[in-house]
Amino acid sequence: MNEIVLRKVGWQPAGQDSFARVDFEIDTPSRRYHTYIAGAGIQQQPGIEAGVALAILAAMRTGRDLRVEGALSNTFLQGLGLYIERFVKSFPDFKPIKVIPASVYDASSPELPSTRCGSFFSGGVDSFFTLIKGAADITDIIYIHGFDVRLDDFSRREAVDSMGAAVAAEFGVRYCSVESNMGKVLQAFGSWPQHAHGLAMIAVARMFAGAIAQIRIPGSYSVAEQKPWGSWLLTDPLFSDERLRIVHDACDARRMDKIRRLAQSPLALRHLRVCWESVDGMYNCCRCEKCLRTMTSLDILGVLDQSTAFALPLEYEQVAAVCLPRNGLRIFPRENLSMLKETGKCMPELEAALYRQLHRPIWFSRLRLKWRKRLVRWSRLVHLQDKRDA
Repeated sequence: MNEIVLRKVGWQPAGQDSFARVDFEIDTPSRRYHTYIAGAGIQQQPGIEAGVALAILAAMRTGRDLRVEGALSNTFLQGLGLYIERFVKSFPDFKPIKVIPASVYDASSPELPSTRCGSFFSGGVDSFFTLIKGAADITDIIYIHGFDVRLDDFSRREAVDSMGAAVAAEFGVRYCSVESNMGKVLQAFGSWPQHAHGLAMIAVARMFAGAIAQIRIPGSYSVAEQKPWGSWLLTDPLFSDERLRIVHDACDARRMDKIRRLAQSPLALRHLRVCWESVDGMYNCCRCEKCLRTMTSLDILGVLDQSTAFALPLEYEQVAAVCLPRNGLRIFPRENLSMLKETGKCMPELEAALYRQLHRPIWFSRLRLKWRKRLVRWSRLVHLQDKRDA
């Protein structure tokens, strides 16, 4: 096979008890991937731009052109060329390729355009900040099941949907719950945080084109901290056209600035969800790197005890044990140390714990995390075997 082939294989409109759903097939040299996106509010599209966002990594990783058995808008296709150029320049493991659609169309329309503004919302620090900052404009918040919560984790999915609905009601916006198995193909050809998570949001965003005029992707890094990775200020907007404007919502605020703002919001303290782990049905596990990073910030600001989203107390030994396998993650303990200094608080144990994170070599952190994962898998297998024996 000399090309990656993308085709749309199904569209199911929303029914009384079912979401609308689109299905794609992506043929690669190793296998055929069947992916779908289903959810409230998604629309049938004149092109298959959403599928391109799911197939483009496979094409660039293998160095094979992407043949699209469907239409793409002319503006989208132009932006895609610039995206490929910037992406392969930033990530040498990927190669420049051509995207060859069956046809091209003009996305501009004489119809009255939508004025709705959406934003992706997970309940995390970045998405909560984007929602609060843009409350005057945002009309819809969108959550993707299968992104950080497994599709078969129904109890956690229910908890997330309850959170999203509660936040939407408080802000007077529409909550759009979406699900997809897109992670299979994206993670087969790239790293989820480094290359893929922005493409996942872009694929879903493109399915709202026409119904929503603008969709914001909450930025993890401030404008000053921007770098090439899965969701980036210089690439996310390139998937826009006349039917949909995609905005990477980066601003001058650093994570510590966002936390300060959220610390003043009882709603955020009640619903903040930063964790992708599922531990004993807890909303946030309170022990992973993201939980401990956020709990540390709230502790420094003196509001951790007001945040019912975190059920367990902060233990400084756990903070010290956090492993940072990438340089980019070191921004967060540095920001917490800066916040600690700015508040003037004397918290020597916490300060020492944060310095232990920073002084631990990256290679050692990666090795330790690798063995932790193996131990977790082993303990799960033992638990399953014990259940079978019982």
